[in-house]
Amino acid sequence: MGALLSTSAGASDSAIEARLRMLEAEIARLRPLEAEVAKLRQDARQAKLQSRNASSKDRSQQSATNIANAAVSKGSSDTPPRPPVFVSFRNGLFVETEDKAYSFKVGGRILLDGGGIALPLNGFDNQVGGRQLRLEVEGRAAGIYFYKLQYDFAGTAQVTGNNQVVSGIRDAYFGIQSPLFTLPFAKEPAYVMVGSMFEPFSVEAINSSKYRDFIERSLAVDTFQPDRHIGLAMGAYGDDWTFKGGIFSTSFGDASLNPARGYPATWGIPRLYIPNAGGGAPFPSNTTWFQATGGGQYFDVTGRLTYAPIHNEHDLLHVGVSGRYHQPNDSTAANDDRVLALGDRVRSEANILGQGLIGTPDLSCGTIVGPVPQNLFNSSAFAGKCTKSVESFGVELAASHGPFGIQAEYFGAFYNRDQNAINRATYLTAASAATGAIPVNGSLVPFNPGGRSAYFDGYYVQGTYWITGEERAQSYDIRDKNGATFGQLKIKNPLSAGGYGAWGLAVRFSSVDLNNGPYNGNTLYNLLALTTFVTPNPFARTYIANAGINGGRQQNLTIGVNWYPDVGVAFQANWTRVMNVVSPLNLYNGGPLPMLLGANYTGAHPNLFEVRAKVYW
Repeated sequence: MGALLSTSAGASDSAIEARLRMLEAEIARLRPLEAEVAKLRQDARQAKLQSRNASSKDRSQQSATNIANAAVSKGSSDTPPRPPVFVSFRNGLFVETEDKAYSFKVGGRILLDGGGIALPLNGFDNQVGGRQLRLEVEGRAAGIYFYKLQYDFAGTAQVTGNNQVVSGIRDAYFGIQSPLFTLPFAKEPAYVMVGSMFEPFSVEAINSSKYRDFIERSLAVDTFQPDRHIGLAMGAYGDDWTFKGGIFSTSFGDASLNPARGYPATWGIPRLYIPNAGGGAPFPSNTTWFQATGGGQYFDVTGRLTYAPIHNEHDLLHVGVSGRYHQPNDSTAANDDRVLALGDRVRSEANILGQGLIGTPDLSCGTIVGPVPQNLFNSSAFAGKCTKSVESFGVELAASHGPFGIQAEYFGAFYNRDQNAINRATYLTAASAATGAIPVNGSLVPFNPGGRSAYFDGYYVQGTYWITGEERAQSYDIRDKNGATFGQLKIKNPLSAGGYGAWGLAVRFSSVDLNNGPYNGNTLYNLLALTTFVTPNPFARTYIANAGINGGRQQNLTIGVNWYPDVGVAFQANWTRVMNVVSPLNLYNGGPLPMLLGANYTGAHPNLFEVRAKVYW
């Protein structure tokens, strides 16, 4: 019996030892997996920590995606490794490789406006519509290339009537930012870009409608800013400065992309006719003088320089200067209306309501028909070419301390004009096509206002206060390819997190003066009425020859309320009071001829009310 028990005990010990060895082998095999699990847990904790301090690009989701990609790459030996990719669905679709060499973003915006006018004059009593309906794609490639395409479905096909916003392409550019362009005093390499982009002019002009403190830009900015044009530009930035400059031409936002072809660029095309000896109709000789037939587009040379001597989390002081040289060539207001019919697109800081009270006549004398006295000259229309060049400039200031902010800009534009072209166009406007003579009848007295030069200017001053404590200095951006501007406000307590969002108040005073010369305002209006409708009037030509440019003068006060419940959603309300207006004559409300003087709104004080709901991603 004892021997049997001993044998049984020995067998039991052997089995236990065998099981222990198996357990030890299993534990040894599981240790690498435990280490891998521990590493993944550590990475997950780091991802959660990063998510608390993540930027608006939602780096928490991107880090989580990176961890998942890394785990797949390590956990499967038969799967070829692939580079980690960050993906975010917050504020659009954003995809980026781990090394940030490649990225792609799909975004857009929906801006819905509505409101009404007390004393609408030539605007709408009330109106609701889509101010901007845009889709856009942008990104980077190979670490040095960048691109953007943006299309707006709102607006009209042409510049007509109350709505002066043209639908279609907005941004459409690509560029390169290569180490080859490294500058010793710049923070990153300089960049070169080509396509449709904002000309570098004014801090508010390039500020996106997603982030502006008012529903529309100020009177002064709407009047003098160049907006987007097709061109070639170069820019650079440092820790506290930016510069961008370039050469530009036509714009997708112009009334027409090209000046009309087939119109002589200068006075007429002489063609000699020989009378028929048999008494029949004259016939052309073999001697015909040809010259250019127009169609030459305008071009701009524009630049902007900014500097921020104070810039930290709570305080900002920003200053800047812009300059622009514009040469019209064969352009008239028919295609280059934003310069040669200055102010005619301005809609009193409430575009959806369509109230336009200022704007000059065609400062290039328009396209007119030449006389054909005795058949010596053909009667083709031609461009007046009364404006040789325009030099405009802007100075800017922006400052903020905590929730308080101020911003101001001043603009000026010098118009260099050709007095001979003005006189010639004035003569041909009223000359008889049969005889070339100007009738004595005062009702046909021509009107081409202004003299050898003209100067127009405008400015605005605005203040903001964020009731919920947001700080504008934190949204200041010097890396934007348009130049220094303001981006997304950092909302302290979003509605989605149980807070009230960002609430702010804003107030702005803006002024534009487009009158120039010895006779303007009501004086010019009365003189034109006198010389047009009282016949005969021997003094008519004297009055017109000394007339000024009467584009009008307007001053607005705007008060606004802003609410950003979350990033990507906002609601705005503006009340605008027209404090002063002198606007008896412009292309929009009066027509180009003195016999079509239209309404005189001088002394009116309309009140415009507008609200906006916007979503952007």
